[in-house]
Amino acid sequence: MERIGESVATHEGALMLLALGSIGLETERLDDYSDLDFFLIVEDGQKARYIDQLDWLAVEPIAYQFQNTKDGHKVMYTDGIYAEFAVFEVHELTSIAYTPGRIIWRRDEALEPFATPDVVTEPVDVTYSYEEALTNLYVGLLREHRGERLAGFELIQVAAVHHVLKAAGEPGDPFNPMRRAETRHPDLVALLEQGVLGYGRSIESAEVLFRYIESKHPVNGMLKREIERLLEA
Repeated sequence: MERIGESVATHEGALMLLALGSIGLETERLDDYSDLDFFLIVEDGQKARYIDQLDWLAVEPIAYQFQNTKDGHKVMYTDGIYAEFAVFEVHELTSIAYTPGRIIWRRDEALEPFATPDVVTEPVDVTYSYEEALTNLYVGLLREHRGERLAGFELIQVAAVHHVLKAAGEPGDPFNPMRRAETRHPDLVALLEQGVLGYGRSIESAEVLFRYIESKHPVNGMLKREIERLLEA
């Protein structure tokens, strides 16, 4: 990141390089499995130049690049370092959600407030999360019995689990409660081992997840009967 910052500093139109995640303000999480996640903030009218031409990024030869959004790329260097980045003009920063980052380089001190945005996250509504999980289980079981096993898997072992984790408390990542779930919620690891069994085992997974939710949250009688009917069918 320091070398990218040195490179960016030599290019006109660049304003600030902001490191995020484990290379940002959470370097205690940095390990052999971390990647580079960052924003480049540029002057108005310069965004396309920095997305279309990656000369500023080539501190090592780039072996792979893929523009995955209108704002940026995923890249891999020949030494195996992987990066995901987005380029924004200053006026765009007020309309996107991101967590505070670490300034690697900036042209003007006036830009520093953009490194610490107000991260607006809705307080977790535990009842909402469990009710969403229950309806995910119900509809997922319908899909499973219809023979749509992949759709059932997604609802039961992904969507329902997502909401169970949200109900469990503050996530490690405000945008994805599944990130760092094992370290944030070690008490739920056994549930995950039994409730995320993979493709073709969604009914078994649903049984485990349903009993867990039932132990934490009152379940509507009609919905409970229908879920249990599908579990037993």
